[in-house]
Amino acid sequence: MAYRIPLFNLNFDEREAQAAYDTIKSGWISTGPKNAELEQMFIDMFKVKYAVSMSNCTDSLHVCCMVCGFGPGDEVICPSLTFAASCNCIRYVGATPVFVEPDIRTFNIDPSRIEEAITDKTKAIMPVHLYGQPCDMDTIMEIAKKYGLFVVEDCAQAHGAKYKGQKVGTFGDAAGFSFYPGKNLGALGDAGAVGTNDEKLAKKIRTLGNYGADYSERQSGGCWFGNE
Repeated sequence: MAYRIPLFNLNFDEREAQAAYDTIKSGWISTGPKNAELEQMFIDMFKVKYAVSMSNCTDSLHVCCMVCGFGPGDEVICPSLTFAASCNCIRYVGATPVFVEPDIRTFNIDPSRIEEAITDKTKAIMPVHLYGQPCDMDTIMEIAKKYGLFVVEDCAQAHGAKYKGQKVGTFGDAAGFSFYPGKNLGALGDAGAVGTNDEKLAKKIRTLGNYGADYSERQSGGCWFGNE
């Protein structure tokens, strides 16, 4: 017997339809009060100190690479088995992805192979919690501390996953999340967010998300086109 499993389900009820209608009617065509509400819900759910909503996870990881200062001449270690966006974000800032093979048991990056990939150009490690399975974050964080490296977590497929009781996305310097409809926590369209416990990084990320302007003091969300 053949089973057909849908990639995603866009069914929504009257409450969600009303919320979407109210948001559109409010005049906020970008960010706004509902955006701030979403970010607070993200903080509460994922146990991070700061959250910044983004257009998608690709943008989330891209801006993480930007605020951590990756650029031409830098190398970022990432798994060879991942979606293209993970390594694309490294290339977007001019840095070079250095691939490490996965652990065949988990399909996540094999931490025993990371150190041999480190050079004097290595700037960071980007672990990807593939299929909702947390990476071995103890070993990864030990290596990062030993060599003074940033850690940017790709949590696109790992909403709510825990490693030894701690939620993924809270180990490294920053983490990117996806709300694409095919993910295990999806929106009605493309969406994403950055989570971090670093106040300085969070402020830089929010500024970059607003074309270089800092509207963080405006509780309404920081969009010039809203009704205030």
